[in-house]
Amino acid sequence: MRTLKIELKDNKAYLMLKELEDKHLIRIVKEPDLSSYALPGAPISEEDFKIWVEFADDSSTLSFAETKERWATQKEKLQKLIQSE
Repeated sequence: MRTLKIELKDNKAYLMLKELEDKHLIRIVKEPDLSSYALPGAPISEEDFKIWVEFADDSSTLSFAETKERWATQKEKLQKLIQSE
């Protein structure tokens, strides 16, 4: 098995690859966000963990109302993408 990493420029390219996946010729592997330690992957060192915790502590927070507003905007974008397929 060979692994190839590519960047798709538009939705049509993804749909073409999806057809190949549906025919069991390829498998599309979605890469995890490497900045999130909640996902599976290689273990991090204790020092890297401490740095990550400090970063999280120093990061800004959002109110519940602002979070709801951002999610509503993102939800609209996702629905438009789904409808365009």
